[in-house]
Amino acid sequence: MSNSGSSGNTGDSGKSSNSSSNEWMQDEADFEAMFSEAETTTERPYYAPGDAVVGKVSHVGEKFVQLDLGGVDGMLDIAFLDGKTVSVGDEISGYVLKYRNRTFEIAVGMPRGKVDMTALYTASQTGMPVEGTVTETNKGGYVIELGGAVRGFCPLGQMDVRRIEDPNELVGSKLIFKVIEMREGRDPVLSRKAVMVQEREAEAAATRESLVVGATMAGRVVRVTDFGAFVDIGGIEGLVHISEMGYGRRRPNEIVSQDQMIEVEVLRVEPAQGERRERIGLSMRALVVDPFDAALNDLVPGVICHGTVTRVQPYGAFVELANGVEGLLHVSAFGKRVSSPGEMCAVDQRVLVRIKSLDPALHRIALAWVEEDQLAEIVDPEKTAPKTSLNIEILGMAKDFGDEGGQGEASEGVREVRKVVVAPRVGTLLTVNIDRHARFGLFASWSEGEGLVPFIELGVPQGTDLRKDFPLGTHIEVVVDAIRPDGKVRLSKVKAELAKEKAVADEWLSKQHKPQVDASVGSLGALLKEKLGL
Repeated sequence: MSNSGSSGNTGDSGKSSNSSSNEWMQDEADFEAMFSEAETTTERPYYAPGDAVVGKVSHVGEKFVQLDLGGVDGMLDIAFLDGKTVSVGDEISGYVLKYRNRTFEIAVGMPRGKVDMTALYTASQTGMPVEGTVTETNKGGYVIELGGAVRGFCPLGQMDVRRIEDPNELVGSKLIFKVIEMREGRDPVLSRKAVMVQEREAEAAATRESLVVGATMAGRVVRVTDFGAFVDIGGIEGLVHISEMGYGRRRPNEIVSQDQMIEVEVLRVEPAQGERRERIGLSMRALVVDPFDAALNDLVPGVICHGTVTRVQPYGAFVELANGVEGLLHVSAFGKRVSSPGEMCAVDQRVLVRIKSLDPALHRIALAWVEEDQLAEIVDPEKTAPKTSLNIEILGMAKDFGDEGGQGEASEGVREVRKVVVAPRVGTLLTVNIDRHARFGLFASWSEGEGLVPFIELGVPQGTDLRKDFPLGTHIEVVVDAIRPDGKVRLSKVKAELAKEKAVADEWLSKQHKPQVDASVGSLGALLKEKLGL
């Protein structure tokens, strides 16, 4: 019994021991499963190869820099820094190469001395930039040395966002590229344009935050045309139209040059619509002082100076005294009767004139012709000519200018013009001459004044090229639509056409005769009475 009992106890004890062992193994498995589940369910950032990341330096070693990528570790080979020193807390931007041993391997560019086909393949997959030197050009593009015996090829159209006039000017340049194609047995295809586009997009996003009408911005001239200049204001291009490049009559290439840094003001911002690209209007003119204002403040009637004829019209000649400052030499101000100003002067001719009057409200300067051989008689040696900041060649002051009737004996050959009439009454029909174009309409003049025909009053579709449809010197009929308190005149071609149509219709109606009633037939009332037997 004893053996039997002993034997039974031994069996229970073995059973208990096996049970404890199984429970321990089960607990271990449960704990492992629990930790495994916790690890997989814990929210942490996950990056794929090629993702752009920003990490904070947590440790700097001899060969690697440890980065905190927001809850996970990153490791950066110190060779990528090319000798640049970093400290704990610094932020580094880079690309994920791979994930290994619970650590993301990060790169910021292709390290020098480690460029091979395997590294370039990785760069093509991750978007990591590589540095290369342009060694030569060929028919299709550029040969790029990427380090050691490894070469790449950059097509001509992938070298820049703009057209390159002389491809050879880049030979010897060290530039940054992206690997856009790996070809078996051939050189990898590179693109500098892809890098530039990415940089411009980031720059443009920052620029748009401050892009509002009236903002002043610095820009670089990227292209000069006959109608203005395109300016890069930070990843975005805008147009400075020729009319907004400054005062005076100069060509765009006489004002700015390619790659020149300038300051501009934003005039308008038109978002892209459909196939139409974004349009940004810029102005250089808005940021400079109008030289006409300086002339009105500095000059006085009686000043004798040189000028250059810019336009000759039937009613007079426009003379530029300084850049942006013009005066009108009326046909009656040549000192003798002339049928046309063209008899006395021509465009680009240097002439001698006297300032008759200055009108600040209308921004006008009235001039009178001065003969060269009469200059000594006209100039008053006792009068001091005014000083001006403008580049005006002043020769002196005229004698007895205060006499409106003339200048006495010294004024022979210089006759005063009659007082200029500001404008006829509203509703007057005029034939005007187109003097200059503006983005908002046309400036036109007649013998006694000048006014503006706004775009909306021209009766042409939006987008019409006014220079083509209304060349300088063209005559059109307009109506005086309004006269502002400051004397500026608004003209309308549309209302002139309507007025003419109405006049023709009224004339036609006035010539029509009412039908005569035959007395022998009688009136309708008489016929009715007869019919009814009344």
